[in-house]
Amino acid sequence: MTGTAAPWDAPSPLRGPEGGLARSHRGLAAFWRSVGEHALLGPAPQDAHALLAALDAWFAGGPACALVAGQDPGLRSALLARWALLVAERRAAEVIFVPVSPRFGTAVERDVLKLLFGLFKGTATAMFSRPRSPGELSSAIRLALMGVGWVSSVPDEENPRLLVVLDGVERAADGWPDPEAPFLSEPGEGARIVVSVDAAEHAPSGVLWRDRLAWAAEEMALISWPDDHPPPDGAAVARRALESVGEEGVLAARFIDAIAAVLAPVSRGDLLAAVGVELAELEAFERAPDPVRGLVVVDDEGAYAFRDDAARACWAAASDRLVAIEDGIVARGLAALRACETACEPRPAWPPYLVEYLGAHMTRRAAGVAERMELVSRAWLGMWMDRPGGLVGFLADARRARRAAQDALLAACRSGSESDPGAGAERAARLCDVVSCALVEGALCAKEGSRDEERDPAEPYTEPTVDLTRPTGAARARAEALVTLASLLTGPEQELVQRWATEACAGLDEVLPLPIPCVTDDRSAADPERARRIREGATHEELDGYLARDTVIRPTDLSPEEAWSLAESREGESRMVAFAGILPDLSEEMRERAVREVMAAYREHGDRLALRILAACAPWMALVDAAMILCDELGNEWTGDFPGMLVGYGGLTELSPLVRRLGGSAALVGVARAIADVGRWLP
Repeated sequence: MTGTAAPWDAPSPLRGPEGGLARSHRGLAAFWRSVGEHALLGPAPQDAHALLAALDAWFAGGPACALVAGQDPGLRSALLARWALLVAERRAAEVIFVPVSPRFGTAVERDVLKLLFGLFKGTATAMFSRPRSPGELSSAIRLALMGVGWVSSVPDEENPRLLVVLDGVERAADGWPDPEAPFLSEPGEGARIVVSVDAAEHAPSGVLWRDRLAWAAEEMALISWPDDHPPPDGAAVARRALESVGEEGVLAARFIDAIAAVLAPVSRGDLLAAVGVELAELEAFERAPDPVRGLVVVDDEGAYAFRDDAARACWAAASDRLVAIEDGIVARGLAALRACETACEPRPAWPPYLVEYLGAHMTRRAAGVAERMELVSRAWLGMWMDRPGGLVGFLADARRARRAAQDALLAACRSGSESDPGAGAERAARLCDVVSCALVEGALCAKEGSRDEERDPAEPYTEPTVDLTRPTGAARARAEALVTLASLLTGPEQELVQRWATEACAGLDEVLPLPIPCVTDDRSAADPERARRIREGATHEELDGYLARDTVIRPTDLSPEEAWSLAESREGESRMVAFAGILPDLSEEMRERAVREVMAAYREHGDRLALRILAACAPWMALVDAAMILCDELGNEWTGDFPGMLVGYGGLTELSPLVRRLGGSAALVGVARAIADVGRWLP
């Protein structure tokens, strides 16, 4: 499985730009060789003509997306590859073809996204900078699909077309596609997307996969064909052969179980050190009958993988050991990581497979938040920095941990009592996990720094690197955030955070706390003249704003009933402030309605002032709403302003009322601790 060209290798455009990640991808090269005889050299099977005609008809005039279902994964891949090659040869569109399979190292979301983006021509990388995380890769792919002219000039620059084929999505290994993080939805004019799945993996209507891909019903066509020739069950033949050789067969079967459990081709050394294969099992496999050894292919670099996806699926379905094998991989990886954290330098060498895929196995085995957070650590970052593509890999693990922490936070908000100290402590802990992940992501992206660099439009995508000694530029913002958080606390908690703030302020000019948005119930703040003008219909802007010194004040001395009536007649920020200003005087039921009104207005007018007003409403906000807003606002993709994550628009200081709402003073201390810890680790 090497990148060496063969007579049936894919044409150059389907291998990606010269010098880029995709062109050197061994799995992609192996895929095209594996289907070469069917897709390039041999004639199409007679019963395949109907499918090829259906694909042509869809491409010519169907909706933007197509779900293709077939029973035999090998035949399905060969037919789709043949059709994609025909489209490319006719120059009907720029064609991108990505096979999804552990055999080719493309079953994990990170690997698929890197390869898919790497297949775009060079102007895509110039347009979207160099994506540094799975989230940024997803965003870049979506933007490319929305602006086809950026990534295609086929058949001509006036009428660019783009065809993206993602083959075998049922083999996705770590929870993607995720409807909350779609990357193939809402294609723009000229874009066509094909996703293929096993016929047994979807309902007749295709709704399951349509929902997971976040496709609208009207933009999807379902193309399927009856398969009267199910794939031969090579796994069953191999099992019967193993039964004939006694104990040797048991050992060889255990080896094949391990190959079925891994998520990418794996070397002999990694099978022993990372996957837990015993040498006797490997040697028994090497002595096994031909039908057994024929299940597995070994590439030119000595990596083992199942030769055929159908056989792999059949073998896995009949084995009861795969879960235990994955649990062993996770336990082995975490034990080694904990040992590294206490060991002195130099770091011991790690099996490459364990670094690359421990996080994915943890996701598959639903590891707890605490275990996943162990991958957001100095020791784990050090392991990744020794690997090609280490920045993207580490950030993928950090994002998995963040998603798990967010899910746990939302679950705690839905199930726990607001008055239960234990529930509050759980919310505070999970919130601080989310914040830690976001800060680490932001700091590493700031150190990578490609957002500030000029890019050659012809440069293909290569994986970004990061200089950990490069400053983030957030020293003052960190100090301001800690000083501000200390000002919100009292007693021993304030003293603790103040010590961290003093450390952060060393060498800086005077640092003062920043104002925090809030709603006041001070009736002396009411202005009778303002009340009169509001009754007469004056706008928010005409009244010089209702937000004074970042504090939402009671805007008038109107009664709650009259203020509610007037607020309902307003729009945008005026509506937000009008409802926010009367929150202290409303009944609990009316407060819930008022907060919902503020949130609805924010979704329509989500600028900085609106976010401040929304944060000021935190004391009356439902816990789930507060958590969702904070998670959505903190550390959006493509942020080039890490200091802003601390003190800017949507930063932690502006969101501190939400932090307090979710976990009280303990959450504020925890967030301050995360800021201080990440600042020492990634200054």
